[in-house]
Amino acid sequence: MKNPGPAENERLVALLEDALVRELRLWKVPVFKDGHIQGTDITPFQVHDVILWLGDMGKLFNFCQETFALGVCVLNRLLATVKAQPKYLKCIAFTSLILSAKINEEDEVIGSVKDLVVQSGCNFSTAEILRMERIMLDKLHWDLYTATPIDFVYIVSRQPVDMSL
Repeated sequence: MKNPGPAENERLVALLEDALVRELRLWKVPVFKDGHIQGTDITPFQVHDVILWLGDMGKLFNFCQETFALGVCVLNRLLATVKAQPKYLKCIAFTSLILSAKINEEDEVIGSVKDLVVQSGCNFSTAEILRMERIMLDKLHWDLYTATPIDFVYIVSRQPVDMSL
């Protein structure tokens, strides 16, 4: 990789600082206490399983990795904000992925919520997902985007590479 010039360095620093400021403002981590997310009956194992399931759903729907990463961030932010019940965890996770897809994916890739629910094989109704979307958007103040690790990789990878080495 070629050493970027001063202008490129300033741009890279500005991009990284912007991402960090946004992350610091929005990022919340669910606090686990006594083997559960504080104030709920959700265990770390349930969160782990639902994140793996989200990855499978992202692949099933042909979503990009950025959508999956943002979906996990939205899920974590919501779990840190509200006292969710374990029976709603999968619905919350699925809705996080759909909301993330609405931000990152082309309309042709997403399809309708009804189609996604049917394709996933979940027992949710379209009305439940749409209701959960409204609840999540309200709880997260309609600000879903937060910096993800993939954003950092993207910013750094956009730097020019010197192939003459």
